[in-house]
Amino acid sequence: MTTAPDRRPTPYNRVLLERAAQDGFAPLYGRETEQAALLHMMTQLAGGTSGVTVIHGTPGSGRSRLLRRGIAFARAVGAQVLSALGSAPSSHAPYAFVQQLRPPRSTAAGAARTAEPPTEGSVQGWCRSLLSAAHRPTLLALDDVQWSDPESLRVIEGLLRRLASAPLGVLLTVTSARGEFPDACARLLDQAATFQEGRGLLLELGPLGAPEVRAMYTATGLPAPAGSDDVWWEKAARLSRGSPWLLRRVLDELRREPPGEVCPIGVRTAFSRGIDSACAELAAESAAQLAAEPLALLRGLAVCRGLVPVDRVAALVGLDESQLPLSLRTLRVQGLIDFGDPPQLRLTNRSAAVLAGMDGDERKRLYAEAARWAHRCDADEEELAALLLNTVPLGEPWVAWVLRRTARSLLAQGHHAEAAELLERALREPLSPAERAEVLLEAAEAYTMTAPEAADRRIAELLSATQTRPRVRTAATDLLLARGEPGRVLSVAPVSYGNDGARSTALPRVEVLRPRTDVVRRPGSTAHDLGTAPRPVPGPDVDPAVLAAAAWRQTVRGDDAAAVREMCRQVLRAPLGGALFPRFTACCALSLADAHNTARTELDAALAEAGRRRSPALVAVGLLLRAHLSLRAGDPGTAAHDLAACRSLTPSEVWHPTRLTSLRAVQIRLLVARERYKEADRLAGEELPPGVEETSPWIHLLYARAQLLLCQGRPRQALAEAEECGRRLAAREWGNPALVAWRSLAALAHLGCGDDDRAAELFAEESRLAERWGTDSALAWTELRQGLGSPAPQAARLTERALRRLGRTSACRQFAQATVARETAGLRHAARTDAGPPGSGAPDGGAAMT
Repeated sequence: MTTAPDRRPTPYNRVLLERAAQDGFAPLYGRETEQAALLHMMTQLAGGTSGVTVIHGTPGSGRSRLLRRGIAFARAVGAQVLSALGSAPSSHAPYAFVQQLRPPRSTAAGAARTAEPPTEGSVQGWCRSLLSAAHRPTLLALDDVQWSDPESLRVIEGLLRRLASAPLGVLLTVTSARGEFPDACARLLDQAATFQEGRGLLLELGPLGAPEVRAMYTATGLPAPAGSDDVWWEKAARLSRGSPWLLRRVLDELRREPPGEVCPIGVRTAFSRGIDSACAELAAESAAQLAAEPLALLRGLAVCRGLVPVDRVAALVGLDESQLPLSLRTLRVQGLIDFGDPPQLRLTNRSAAVLAGMDGDERKRLYAEAARWAHRCDADEEELAALLLNTVPLGEPWVAWVLRRTARSLLAQGHHAEAAELLERALREPLSPAERAEVLLEAAEAYTMTAPEAADRRIAELLSATQTRPRVRTAATDLLLARGEPGRVLSVAPVSYGNDGARSTALPRVEVLRPRTDVVRRPGSTAHDLGTAPRPVPGPDVDPAVLAAAAWRQTVRGDDAAAVREMCRQVLRAPLGGALFPRFTACCALSLADAHNTARTELDAALAEAGRRRSPALVAVGLLLRAHLSLRAGDPGTAAHDLAACRSLTPSEVWHPTRLTSLRAVQIRLLVARERYKEADRLAGEELPPGVEETSPWIHLLYARAQLLLCQGRPRQALAEAEECGRRLAAREWGNPALVAWRSLAALAHLGCGDDDRAAELFAEESRLAERWGTDSALAWTELRQGLGSPAPQAARLTERALRRLGRTSACRQFAQATVARETAGLRHAARTDAGPPGSGAPDGGAAMT
């Protein structure tokens, strides 16, 4: 490439620059050397010296703008300018390009010659006509010569051979890439490069650098991007590929935004998004001008994504070996593909930009054949899976395998939405019933983390099938229970899982889980001894899911903790590879039955198995349960760690309302245990999804709010929450104080309100129910609250006995004693902080949570 030497600007040149600047053209950034070369050419032309300059580069590099600057220089020195613009539609009409070069009829010196039409259809005639028009210094400005017709190209070649006979300058632009030019222009460029006496100049326009990009952005007056250091401007130059057209396009779009909407923080995102859109637009415009063969090859390369060799791509789109080299060169010089092997799209990754206008059936065929050949070529599976998203069902076994393997990899990386999309595509293939059930389960797992409603639909479809394997049915039921409310599910008729193994007595399909309709809702705030006779304990050969449901029913009723422990141990003796949700239920029941160590050990094993199964929904449920059990065991540190892990694992927007309510209840109790009442109060006041008031987690939330209000010294409001908790428990026939010790909490609130008789009744009732259940912890909490709320010496005896019941670990005793001490401490300030009627606002300005 020939370049112009740097020349010191003369006063004459400065005058020309100022005169050319009056034409109103925007400044050219990073093109100072090229402008100096053009200015030198025009001053030479004004003195009668002919010359030729070729401006070349990729589309969008600013060739046409630099040509217009050269025209401004020519007019500034008084030269005549004749211009022509090439276009794809006129590239097949003979002499269509040079016909634009006819000088205006008003030219004084050449009026007579212009009146005579040139010899049409003759290269020599056109050359004589254009040379005769150059009766004074004349510039031929030829833009986009690559689109000129063959006859016009021969005319330009003839003019270059005859330039010495007239004061004629030729300034032309042509597209190029890394020194490659269109075949039709190759001879013309060779001729220009070897023009006599070194007056032929080739100017290649490379990409703009970071300083030029920064200068263009600053000139717009837009706010500077946040943290716009040199590294960011380098990134902006790479994103825009240093293309002036792309940069102007994006900056113009940003300037059109209403004032105040473009902020420094959002500029980066808007810039990246605008560059992506502008690249797709430029690719579509360039593709629309291509001939049939290069366009077909471009579409094939866009579909194949670099997964198929280029010769095979050519065969897929119907090109033979002789057409391939020319089509490749055309796409490279147009800046549409890179120089890789196989080449890939350079401007954009949006295949839709270059596939617009393609026949639908041909597009389907191309995608299908591309996927098959990519599979034969051992293409990267992730790239192949992305290609398969656009194909029709192929009916070949490898398709589902590739999609499922890629989806598993994406799930392991946390890309749940992308994995769900691949699994949905796999479901469109003709699968066997067993394989379809497995894909449905995997899709439900992925949807659980992004679109819970879609997960429910996929689980329902899976469970309604009649040929589902027991293992898949078990996992689907686990996932369904993890999505919904376990208390409601396990209080109904036993759920059939379909576990593997000889001990399974499951029904052929899982019943739809519905709330109970036979619950007797009793008025009043308490439920005395529930007179319903306990159901018989199932034998050792019963399915673990049925056994877990029976254990949970007996637990919430508060009947015989020893029998519950034995049933739970039977559940946990089942193989770990079976259903996990019954194990979670058994661990919860064991903890309520004072088998804390066994419960937490078995829960850790079940959590590890859920992790091995790559089921984040089950892991989240297990972590939430472990946080609850840790609080019962007096270990708030572990509870806080598990809650943090649970929240980071599952986004809050995909939590089922009942799970979200359970999480809120445990969070509030943890904050109360750490005496962070303001945070707990704010959390308790946050709105929850509608309908959660009828679920069992709402009962635990009411209890947590009552405990918070009591610790804040607001016994009347605490009493309202506690009694509502009791009414809902009575409606469900749940009488176990180990589950929710609301009576002793309400008794403390009654003491704060001055109703000692009602407090004594509640203490006595809870003691009776705790003795019926038969665990030390249930009795201990009742006696501890009764002791700390009673006068000495009765208080000392009750407290000492309660602490002996909690004598396993000092941490448990200290946690329980500190919690009840905080609850009773608020009673000393009841007259000051809760003097208003029940349900009134807090004196400190806080709103009541009821």
